[in-house]
Amino acid sequence: MTCVVIALNEYARDIISASLKSLGSEVVLLNSLGELSATLQQTPTSGILVELATAIRATPQEKASTKDLIELYPYDKFKVTGNVVQMLGRISVGKFVDECLQFTPRRIRKELRQVKYLAVQISADNTFQNAEKAVTANVSNSGCFVYSVREWNVGDRVWLRFLDNEADFRGTVRSWLPWGNNKYIPGIGIELDPKEDGTGIAK
Repeated sequence: MTCVVIALNEYARDIISASLKSLGSEVVLLNSLGELSATLQQTPTSGILVELATAIRATPQEKASTKDLIELYPYDKFKVTGNVVQMLGRISVGKFVDECLQFTPRRIRKELRQVKYLAVQISADNTFQNAEKAVTANVSNSGCFVYSVREWNVGDRVWLRFLDNEADFRGTVRSWLPWGNNKYIPGIGIELDPKEDGTGIAK
C-alpha cells in the first residue's frame, strides 16, 4: 500500500513518513495540495494524509480542485508536536493504516471529470425493477461517481438511467465506498461501457 503525505514542513514530513514506513506503508511526499492531482494520476494510492498547517495555508483554488479527489480515499489531517504525530480524525496512525489496508489502491483518471449533480437510477440489472434513486457527484464521457448506500463489489455490472437522457448506460463498478464512514462520501465509481456513437454523460 502507498500513502500520499502532503506537508510543507520538512520535519513533519520526515516524522510521519517514518511512522508510516514502520507500519509497512510506502510513502509519497508532497509539499502542497497543488501537486496531488498529478500524483494520483500516476500512483495507485491507498490513503492521503495532509498536515494541518499545510491544509490551512492552501489557496482556495488548491482546496477546491482537490476536494473531490481527497474524498475518493481514506483521508485524515495530522500535526506533529515534538516527535509525536497527532491524528485529528483517528486515534492513531495505525488506525489510519488499518483502514488503508482495506481500501483497494487506485489511480484517478487523466480525463477531466465535471462536477455535476444529475438525478439517476442505478440498478444491478437492466430491468430497473429494484433500482436505487441516486445522484452523481461527477461525470465524464467514460465514467462517473454516484452516491449510493447499497452494498456493491468491485467488478459488479451496473445499469444507469438518467432522467434527462432517453438512453440507458451500462458500466462496471471500479470502486466502492460503503455507507457508515464519515470520512468519505458513500457511493460507487463507475467505468462506462463505450457507446457506439461515441457519446457519453458529459456533454
